[in-house]
Order: sequence, then structure tokens, then C-alpha cells
Amino acid sequence: MFETLDLRNGLTAIMIANAILALPMAVLVKRDFARLGRISWPMAIWTGLAMHGHALATFAVAWLDRGSAYDPTLWSLMPGGAIIVLGAYVIYLGRKAYGDQARVYGLKENELIEHGIYRRSRNPQYLGYWLMFVGAATASGSLLAFLFAVAFALLVHGYITIVEEPHLKRHFGAEYTQYCRRVGRYFHFGASSDLRREPSHG
Repeated sequence: MFETLDLRNGLTAIMIANAILALPMAVLVKRDFARLGRISWPMAIWTGLAMHGHALATFAVAWLDRGSAYDPTLWSLMPGGAIIVLGAYVIYLGRKAYGDQARVYGLKENELIEHGIYRRSRNPQYLGYWLMFVGAATASGSLLAFLFAVAFALLVHGYITIVEEPHLKRHFGAEYTQYCRRVGRYFHFGASSDLRREPSHG
């Protein structure tokens, strides 16, 4: 019991540290966008490790903290498992539409992807990960996993709106603005009002 508690607390500390490090990471990615027009290799590695590390830690915490919100039963495992599968499928569709691993990690910015799942969501891979985290929390009844899913959503939203979207608007100009008018940031519920304005070229 104590070993499980120590492991859970250790993973929680790592995830909190990962969240804190997201701020300098975002600053450095923004610098890469300004200097290179894309993410550098070191930052691609960092962002990839942060994302995949958060995912693995969330699943581990969901298991170690299971039952802290409610006892997991078949009625939680079935919908939770279905949400995890849905999230994984959304991620797969996003990577399939990109067609190039370099583009997945921001190392290639030569094309605005608008086909496939990107006709329904501008950020399907972030959405897919979030769905998987919510699914794991739902299946396990873990309060910590739910909290980490909320924290992930807030951090990713901030990263998208402060770092990624201004870069894409600057890089692709009117083409990206038109895309934002057609496709919602996460779901196909309409575009955000701050991106509907025509970009300034001055």
C-alpha cells in the first residue's frame, strides 16, 4: 500500500513539474517560430517527451489512484474504454492526415493541412489525447486523473491560443484565417471570434 502511495505521489510530482516547465517550453517554441518559422529539433524532442510522458503518467496515476472518486465497475469501464478508443482513433486520423512525422512535431511547416479529420477539428491530436485522459479517469474512477485531464486541457488551450495560432496566422496568412472560419478549434462548432478578423500584413 505504501509503495503504491509513494509511486502515485512521485508521478503526481513529476506531472506538476511537467506542467510548470510548460511555461518556459512555450516561450522557447515561440522563439523558434519567430526565428525559424518552425520548431527546432531540441524543442520537438522536448514537446514530444512532455506530451507522451504526460500521457503515460496519466494512465499510471489513473490505475494507482483508481476508486478515489468512485468505485470502478463495468458501468465505468465500458464508457471509459470507449472514450479511450475514440481518442486513440482521433489521434490516428490526425497523424494520418499529416502524413509525415516531421510535420506532427512541428519540424515541417510547408503546408496547411485541411483534409481528413482536419475538416472537423483544427487540433484533433490534442483533442484525442484529452479524450484518452478523460476515458482513463472515467474507467478508473480516479479523481487525480480527472484533475490532470482538466489541467491538460487548460495548458493545451493556452499553448494553442498564445503560441501556435498566432504563428499559423502569421505563417499562412489569409489561408489560415479562412480555415478558422470553416473549422472550430476543437470541434466543428464554428471558429473562435479572435481569429475571424483578417490578418494584418503590416
